[in-house]
Amino acid sequence: MSKETGITVTLKAAVTLDGKIATASGHSKWITGETARHKVHQLRNENDAVLVGINTVIADDPELNVRGIDDGKSPARIVLDSKAKIPEHSRVFNNDGVPVVIVTGKQAESRKWPDLPTLSILSAPTIIPETNWVLAELKKLGLKSLLVEGGSLIYASFLKNLCVDQLVLFIAPKIIGGQESLSWCGNLDVDLLDQALQLDIRSVTAVGEDWMIEAKIK
Repeated sequence: MSKETGITVTLKAAVTLDGKIATASGHSKWITGETARHKVHQLRNENDAVLVGINTVIADDPELNVRGIDDGKSPARIVLDSKAKIPEHSRVFNNDGVPVVIVTGKQAESRKWPDLPTLSILSAPTIIPETNWVLAELKKLGLKSLLVEGGSLIYASFLKNLCVDQLVLFIAPKIIGGQESLSWCGNLDVDLLDQALQLDIRSVTAVGEDWMIEAKIK
């Protein structure tokens, strides 16, 4: 748990064996199998909120809810959307009583938002919301645990700012290849190998046809 924010952050990614989360054309469903996806719903059920970036919403239109879990409770949905361009018909706006928080930047254009009683808009003091500021604001909302589900720029931001308590990677036995295929983690400004983030792998578990790696950052 971050001493500064008081929120426990778990970063979850589903990747191919060569570290990709989408093909060059942007196709990403489904990388992992049903068993791994069920585990993701368990992770959502265990956290107060789930967070994604606007690119993930536009590409995948996820519901970000909990399905297939007995007495499961869907976490609050958080979307980082600096330009406030999320489509009004996005499934995160499902009127199911679950809190939805859209985080915009200070230069986002004013717009009409869906008439959703559980919707909150947070406007950051910067053009792109800074990770620590976002976590501090979520703490004010009473959230204590957060599952970060993508995409690559969001993952990189949380890792660069050392805001990740636990890393959960689902590795599928697939290879996409190609320089244009999207890697799961964006630029970390690593020029030398000794600058790379070092992980302490806590467990490697078979999850159906896939593998789940749980790790902490050293």
